[in-house]
Amino acid sequence: MKNINVSIVLFKNDKNLVKKTIYSCINSFLINKLYLIDNSPTDALRCLVNLDDRIIYIYNNANLGYGRAHNIAIKKSIDENTPYHLILNPDVYFNRGVLEELYKFMEMNKDVGLVIPKVLYSDGTDP
Repeated sequence: MKNINVSIVLFKNDKNLVKKTIYSCINSFLINKLYLIDNSPTDALRCLVNLDDRIIYIYNNANLGYGRAHNIAIKKSIDENTPYHLILNPDVYFNRGVLEELYKFMEMNKDVGLVIPKVLYSDGTDP
């Protein structure tokens, strides 16, 4: 049951921090595809595709902007009829089970169109 696609827009990001974000996603059995949309001037982050076979790297060779770059992946999710799409910043990561909890909430509340989890600092405190 892979019902979520994810998009992460990149622009000259720290590779190790992006890896942390990617691993928090691909640890979930719900992830179908993870789109890395790269707006960087070079494709130096292309190597991240080797972390998992669900990762799809799209290099724009231009800074299209955050929203326009995410729209590339969202369009693909719509075309694939994937029920959920997660827009994720490249410096956000979460514990195992978070996506499953959000998915369960969405499935139980079909009238809800958007869910945002509580965001905490890495030490567990509120921003």
